[in-house]
Amino acid sequence: MRSNRRCTFLILGYIIIWATMADTSKVRAVAWDPSGTAALSICPIPSSQPRSNAAATASDEFLLDVFLSHDGTGIGAEETECLLRQLDARDDWIEEQAQSRNKKGGKSKSSLITKLSMDYRAAMCECLMQLQQKQRDMSDDDNDNNNSDNLELLTLTFAISHLAEIFLLPSLSSVSSSSSFRGGFSNKSSANTNNSRLDDGPSGSLTADTIRYLRLHHSKSHALLDSPEVEELLSSDQPEYYKSNINIIPGPFEFPYWNLVLQLVKNGQLDNAWTVLTHHSACRHAEDAAMTGRPLTPEGEGFAVLRAILLSAPLPGGRGDGYCVDDAGLDDFLEEDILEREEMEARLNNGFNNNNDEDDEEENVPPPENINEQYVDGVHRNGYLLWEDRPRHADRLRKLRYLRDLRKCGQPSDDSDHSPSVLPEVYQPNSALSIFQTWQEVIKREAFPSSSGGFGLGVNGGHGGALGALFRRFPPLQQILSVLVGKVPPIIANDPSLTWSESLLMELLYSRPDISPEDIAVRANAIMSRKGGGSKHPLDEIILSIMSGSAGQVVETMFSLCGGSSGAALPATVTSLLCNLLIEAGCISAEETNSSSVNIQTELLILAAEAILSSFSVQEQSNVGVRAAVRLLLPHAPPKRIEGKVVYEPRISATIAEAISHRFPDTDAEARDLLHLCEEAIRLGSVRIADACESMAFSRASFHRSQGHLHREVHWLLRGMEIQSNELPTQFQRKFGFACRRHFDALCENAANDLISMLAATTYGTNGASKLDEEAFVSVLQAARNVLEAVIQDEDMASLLKGHLEANLLKYVVDIALADALGETSKMASDIVRCLEERCLTGDEYGGVVSTLANPKMYSDLLHISAAILHKEESLFNGTMESTKCAFSVHGMHILMARLTQVLSWEGITTSSSALPNTPTKERKEYFHAMRLTLCKGLMRAFASAQTNSSESDGKEGGVKQSLDEEVELMLSPCI
Repeated sequence: MRSNRRCTFLILGYIIIWATMADTSKVRAVAWDPSGTAALSICPIPSSQPRSNAAATASDEFLLDVFLSHDGTGIGAEETECLLRQLDARDDWIEEQAQSRNKKGGKSKSSLITKLSMDYRAAMCECLMQLQQKQRDMSDDDNDNNNSDNLELLTLTFAISHLAEIFLLPSLSSVSSSSSFRGGFSNKSSANTNNSRLDDGPSGSLTADTIRYLRLHHSKSHALLDSPEVEELLSSDQPEYYKSNINIIPGPFEFPYWNLVLQLVKNGQLDNAWTVLTHHSACRHAEDAAMTGRPLTPEGEGFAVLRAILLSAPLPGGRGDGYCVDDAGLDDFLEEDILEREEMEARLNNGFNNNNDEDDEEENVPPPENINEQYVDGVHRNGYLLWEDRPRHADRLRKLRYLRDLRKCGQPSDDSDHSPSVLPEVYQPNSALSIFQTWQEVIKREAFPSSSGGFGLGVNGGHGGALGALFRRFPPLQQILSVLVGKVPPIIANDPSLTWSESLLMELLYSRPDISPEDIAVRANAIMSRKGGGSKHPLDEIILSIMSGSAGQVVETMFSLCGGSSGAALPATVTSLLCNLLIEAGCISAEETNSSSVNIQTELLILAAEAILSSFSVQEQSNVGVRAAVRLLLPHAPPKRIEGKVVYEPRISATIAEAISHRFPDTDAEARDLLHLCEEAIRLGSVRIADACESMAFSRASFHRSQGHLHREVHWLLRGMEIQSNELPTQFQRKFGFACRRHFDALCENAANDLISMLAATTYGTNGASKLDEEAFVSVLQAARNVLEAVIQDEDMASLLKGHLEANLLKYVVDIALADALGETSKMASDIVRCLEERCLTGDEYGGVVSTLANPKMYSDLLHISAAILHKEESLFNGTMESTKCAFSVHGMHILMARLTQVLSWEGITTSSSALPNTPTKERKEYFHAMRLTLCKGLMRAFASAQTNSSESDGKEGGVKQSLDEEVELMLSPCI
C-alpha cells in the first residue's frame, strides 16, 4: 500500500515536469518546502490574460500547490513521547552493548536484548495509559474514531510485542557470553548465540510469563473490582444473594457474586478473590465473632481455612497480592533502582525516608499485612516466586516493596526479620513443582476428603472437611474451589461464556504448571479448536504461530495488522525496532535470500523514517521529525565489517541525507544537534551524509548572511568546510568541500576587495575623504576584521587555512589598512608586494598554478596606493643619497612594475586591440603615465636606498638576504 502511494507521487511528478517542459510559456517552479521535509511546493501558472490593477494586487498573494511525498497521518504528544523513549532505549542499548564488549564479565548480549524489549514495552505501556486517560477525560462529542483506532492498534501492538518477548527472546537470567558487536546493529544473524526460552527452557519456565500475558491481554477480570456495578454488589448486606442486571460478570451461577469469585479464581487472582469473599455476610459475622472473642462457628472456621489456602497459593505468575511481578512484567524492571535507592535512604535515616512530598491521603494508611506470616505448613507465602526466572531477585524486590509500605504508614523498615526462606538464584522446576503440589494436597485434605482417603467431588463428596459447612450452605463455593486442584466441574467447563484464554489459564495455573514451553502452543491450539468448533479466529492463528516460535509472523502482523504500513509514525517505528530486535536475537535474518530479494530490515527502517518525517511535517514539527528519523537510521548507516567483508547499505545513508537536505534548521542549536548526531557516521565514511551536513551548514550561513551576522556566517561556512576536509576518512576527504568553500572564498575576496577599494578612494583619493567616506571605510574595515577574527578564533580550521589563498589575501589587506592607520609605510609596502607577487600554488586544490593572492581587479587599487606612498616619499626627498628612503625594495618595485604592465595592457594603453570594448580616455592615459613615472622614480630611490643599506651592513653578521645585483637581475629577468 505504501509503495503504491509513493509510486503515484513520483509518477505525478514526472507528469508535471513533462507537461511544463512541453510548453515553455507555462513553466512552473518546483521546490521542497524548506520548513518541512515532505512537502513539495509547486508555483501556480501565471495568467496570460490582461488583468486590472485590483486583480493584479490580489494575485500578489497566491497559494502554492503542495504535494506530500509521504502520506503522514500526524502524531500526538503521547505517541511522540513513546517514540522518543524507544529511540533513547535503543541508543542506550547500543552504548551498553559496546561497554559490555570491552568490559570483562559484562552483561551478556542476550539479557541486554530482552531488557531492550522491556524498555520498548514500558514506553508503549506508558503511552497506552496516557491515551486511555485522555479518552476517559474526553466527552462523547470530542472522542472521535481516530483516537479509538489508535488506541486499539497500540493495544494490539503492545500485546504482540509482549508475546514475542516471552516466546522468542532469551531469558534475563541467561549467562551466555556476549558475541561480537561492531557498533549499532549487525546484519548477520547468529541463530545459535541467543537461544530463546522456547528452544532450551526447562519445563514450567514459560508458565508464569504466559499466565501474565493471558491475564493482561485476554482477560478483563483485573478491572472488575473497579466497576460501579461490582462496588454496588459488594456494598450490599448479603452480596451472595444480590441480584441485578449485571451483565459484566458472565458465569454459570445464578448469583453474580459467585460468578465474580469464579472469574478471579479462573485468572489466578486469589488475593482479589479473598477480598471479595470478605464481603460475604457469613464471613463478616465470623470476623465480628473473632474480634469480640466469641468462638467461631463451623462456617467461620471454614473461612479461616479458606483464607489460608488462598493467600498461600504458590501459583505461577503470582496470586495478585500487590508484591509479586505485575502482569505486564515491567514493575520489577522499572522500579528496581528506585526501590534500592529508597531503601538505602531509609537505612541512613533509621528506617524512615526523608520525603516530605508524600500525599496527605497516605498519612493514615493502615499497616500492611505481614507478607511472611506462614498460613500453611510447608508452603511459604513467597512460594509463587519459585516459578520466576530469577526467584531470589524477585523476592528481594518483593521485600523492598513491603518495607516501603511500612514506611508509608509511619513504621520504621527493618529487614532483619523478613527473610523466612532463601529462594534459589535461578528457576528450578523441581522446587517450584514440589511446593505447588504440597499446597494442592492441603486443599484436598481440608476441602475434599473422602472416606477411603482418596479425592472425590461427588454430590456428597468433600462435605466432611473443614470447608464442609460452607459447601453445604453455598454449593457454588465447592465447585469454584475444585478448580484449585485442577478439576474443572462440567458446569464451569461447559459454560458458554468461558473463553479459550480462561480455559488455558486454568490449565496452566492448576493442572499443568510444569508444562514444557513447546507444549503451550499445542494446548492453546487444542483449546481454541474446541471452543471454536474446529475453526479459529485469524488473530488466534497469529498467537499460535508466535507461541510456536515464528518470528516472521511477528513482523508480518506488526506490518499488516498493527499499523506498520499505515503511514503513522509510531506503529511504523515500533515495527522497525521490533524487527531489528528479532534480527539481533538471531530469530530472523535481514539478508536477501533466494526466495526474496528484499532486505526486510532496510525496507522497514526506510518506511518508518518516511512515516516519521511526514507525520511530524503534517503538524509543522519537522524539526522533531528530522531528528527522530535521523536517530532511527544512523546506527544502520555506517559501513560495517562482518566476517572480513565491508557491508554497506547506501539506501539508509541516502534517506538520512535526503531528510537533512530538505530541512532548513530554524536555529543554530538544531543544526549543531544534527551535525553532532551525524559525526560518527561521517567519520566512518558516509560521504552522502557529509554532503548533506555541509548543505545544512551552508543553509545556516545563508540565513545569517541575510540577517547581517557576518561572524556567524563565517562560523557556519567553516563548519561545512571542516566536515569535508577534517571529519571524513582520509581517502574520502575533499579539501574544504564545495558550496561552503566557494562562498567562503568569495566572502574573503569581496571583503578584501571592498577594503582596498575604500582605502584607495578615501585615504588616497585625489579629492580627499569626507566624513561619510571615513565612516564607510571604518565599517568596511570592521567587517573585514570580523571575518578574519572568525577564522583565527576557529581552532579547528585556522591551521588548515594557513595556505588558503583568499584567507591570506584578507589577512594582508587588513594588515595594510591597519598599517596605514599607524603610518607604517614599510609594513604597507611589504604586504602590498605579498598580495601582488606571483607564486606557485601547490596542493591538490590548486594543482601548481602560478597566481597572485590579489584578484586582478584589485591590481589598480593596490598600484594606486603604492603610487601614493611613493609620491609622498618623493615630496620628502631632498636630493642627497644619504637621506634617500624607499618603502619598497628593488624586488618590490619589480613586482609593482610587472603588475602595472599587465594593467596597462588590459586598459589598452600600451597595446591597441580591436577586442577592447572602449578605448582609454585622455585622463586615464595621463593617470597611468603619472603612475609609471612615479614608479620609475621610486625604483631609482629603491636602488639608492638599497646601496646605502648595503654599505651600512657590510661587515655585520648575516648581511642582507639579497644583494642589489641579485635584485636588479631579478627585475630585468623575463616575467612569468
